[in-house]
Amino acid sequence: MLAPLVLLIIGFVLWKLWAPAMAWAPGFATLLDRPVRKTGWLPFIVGLETAGGDFQGRPVLLALHHKRGRNSLGYLVVAMQPRAGSVVGPDAIGRLRTAEAQTALDELRAREGLHLSFDDGWVKTRWQPTGFTMFPGHFDAGRWRRVLLAMSVVAASLEVASN
Repeated sequence: MLAPLVLLIIGFVLWKLWAPAMAWAPGFATLLDRPVRKTGWLPFIVGLETAGGDFQGRPVLLALHHKRGRNSLGYLVVAMQPRAGSVVGPDAIGRLRTAEAQTALDELRAREGLHLSFDDGWVKTRWQPTGFTMFPGHFDAGRWRRVLLAMSVVAASLEVASN
């Protein structure tokens, strides 16, 4: 009689820990136009969930890498591609000079704690929490909408700089 109760309690605790993480990528997809996602039990168990779509007419991709093993850390990458026809070099982020772009960069780096880069034609932000944090935790739509808006400003500045 005690064994089923213990199994039920363990199952409930595991569900409470995993449920917020399993809702993260689908929640992010709701911020995008024409969302496509690869989520569910199998991607969660493998350790990589993805979502994609458009935000303000620009392609956006999310790769959510769950922590697997004792020596690996969970992290996520959100990537946004400037509009077609933009030719930008790898040091483009450092050359943004408009006040609006600098404000967006400050928001991404200082306020949101993201690492920003420009690789393979995509503006990429990487988030890897430090300290004792349940990764990725509950999805905060307001925060990630602000991140997408700031990334869109950076992408627009890159488009203007390349012309």
